[in-house]
Amino acid sequence: MPKYRLLAIDIDGTLLDSASQLRPSVRDALRRAVAAGLRIVLCTGRRYRTALPIAEELGLALPIICHSGALVKDTATHATVLARHIEADVLRLLLDFLDEFGLVPMVYTDTFERRVDFFLRRDAPLTHYHTDYLLKNDGSYRFVASLRDGLPGPALQVCTFADLPTLERIRPLLRQRLAGRTTCHLLSSAKYLGNFLEFQTGAASKWAALAELLGAFRVAPHEVVAIGDDENDVSMLRAAGLGIAMGNAAYHVKSAAHIVAPSNDEDGVARVVDKLLGNA
Repeated sequence: MPKYRLLAIDIDGTLLDSASQLRPSVRDALRRAVAAGLRIVLCTGRRYRTALPIAEELGLALPIICHSGALVKDTATHATVLARHIEADVLRLLLDFLDEFGLVPMVYTDTFERRVDFFLRRDAPLTHYHTDYLLKNDGSYRFVASLRDGLPGPALQVCTFADLPTLERIRPLLRQRLAGRTTCHLLSSAKYLGNFLEFQTGAASKWAALAELLGAFRVAPHEVVAIGDDENDVSMLRAAGLGIAMGNAAYHVKSAAHIVAPSNDEDGVARVVDKLLGNA
């Protein structure tokens, strides 16, 4: 097996099981990997605030790639290593589009130090999907009069929740209208109700963010193992030296990978790590 030097690992649906728990077998395997000299970078769609506890539990010191590649934060200082913002005119077009279809946007900013991560319009007609999300993220959001000019900084990401048929219907329309100026991922999470669309600038992806770190680490792309389960992982599964899709991944994600591992409920990450370390 080639010599790999860095593991890029998604969190939800990959590192965590379907109950959103970090299994002891996975935790122990990653600690063995670090002890063996492998670098581990968490690459997630999560906010920094909700990804940081996972890194701390695992004892990982490297920066975290958050918001599907739109933000990279240093775990020791919480400083921003990289941020790719949505252009102001694109944000306006995106908000107009979501308003047109009656969808409620949540806009995320790089404001960890202010103890707030995302914003909603004060008069937004919240659905039960949004209410569920807000209840599970109490204290991390603020309501503002306008998302167009009421934010404390530029937007990193926009998300909206709805039922799957609605999101599947509008996604191609949005792609046509914005013509590559955003990335758009249709995702789900075991933690929340419904499905959601997430939008970043077209320049943002997990692999693009990871490629920035590889130069600093002096690690080549062929020395990277990437592990993921959802469509925001596809960029790194295709570009890494070894791209591994979880057994619970959708078909189009599996087709982007070199190999398929057992699912997140079958200790898939632990079994991959053991194989890389020569213990399986």
